[in-house]
Amino acid sequence: MLTHALPKPLTIANILELAFPNASSFETDTAAKERHVYVVPQGSEPRWIIVGEPHRVLGVLRSWNPWNAASRLRWGAVKFAASARLLPMLPGVQSIVFQIQTAYWRSHLPEFPEEWNVVIHVGNPSYTRKAIVFFVAKDGSVKFAAKAPLVVGADAAIMNEAAMLNLVKGLMQVPRVVFQDSARSIVAQTWLEGRPVSRGFTDAHLDLLSLLANSGRSVKISDYRAEISSELEKTDLPFDRAALARALEFLDFDAPLQSFVEHRDFAPWNLKWVRNGELGLLDWEWSVSDGLPWQDACRFFFLEDAHFSGNGRVWEAITTNEFLLKYRQRFDIPSAALPALTMRYLLGVLTMDWKSGNEGLARYTFGQIAKLLDTCPQGIFTNS
Repeated sequence: MLTHALPKPLTIANILELAFPNASSFETDTAAKERHVYVVPQGSEPRWIIVGEPHRVLGVLRSWNPWNAASRLRWGAVKFAASARLLPMLPGVQSIVFQIQTAYWRSHLPEFPEEWNVVIHVGNPSYTRKAIVFFVAKDGSVKFAAKAPLVVGADAAIMNEAAMLNLVKGLMQVPRVVFQDSARSIVAQTWLEGRPVSRGFTDAHLDLLSLLANSGRSVKISDYRAEISSELEKTDLPFDRAALARALEFLDFDAPLQSFVEHRDFAPWNLKWVRNGELGLLDWEWSVSDGLPWQDACRFFFLEDAHFSGNGRVWEAITTNEFLLKYRQRFDIPSAALPALTMRYLLGVLTMDWKSGNEGLARYTFGQIAKLLDTCPQGIFTNS
């Protein structure tokens, strides 16, 4: 468990100490040795750290698919330089040597590769910020991906993901937990092979969401009002409190609905095309086992609109989409419930984004709340 605040900005040494924990509780690490380390920064902090040979970790680098055009261009240069063994020549990239100890991982991970390389991805600043450590064998195959907390709030998120992966592993294509260290809040998972997913909602997305239904269990939107209200009260939001009070009234809808596992970050970058055209789903840190329908569909459509300069008419898109109409029919979700379900999603992410320091996305979300208040002033939607 992370019990102290890491210095800001983060340093390469900070990250490597977390990625390769102290081996003092094990026998002397005879495998420890000096390794070349390459660092791709973002601002004043490391963003990507490669330990070993960059050309052997292309499987990890190519799995990363930035959505911003400028980011794609920069990331394309990193991938090319790594493949051509020219990464140290790229402007801004640091090349240094560190003494790396692997006793911790060799003790806990089965089939730890003898000739290994590592990629470390440092997450964006947030209250659940973490580092992901990808272990890569000499042949380029990715053996494991481990998560380690960078802030205290990440502890619970990482351990929650481990519990949820164990819960849903029989339902769909997800990573498998191979090791967890509750004392340090470190969890290692298998690598989910697959191709990156482009934009757009398809039949495969519908099938994946349908697998999350909790058969024979129901839930009410009104059960969530107190929790959402408490979060709004505790969060110092710069938004119209009268409008938020009106929005909360939508959550009085109390008809029973089909219960679902909520992934809560159902976005293109957390999906992969796996075998037979099926979708696999990553990043379960925010998920809950017994939640509401419609929430993950909202996440997908609102994020696409926010990140890709959409027209802002998300409500119209989600209430007319042919696949979501099938979803509503399949799980008997009445049209009258849609404003309440959508508002519950928006109010939830409003506080989450604000606490994460994502002011731009929080302001976008409040704008969508205001639009929904104007569209459905009584909190009821009657079109079929």
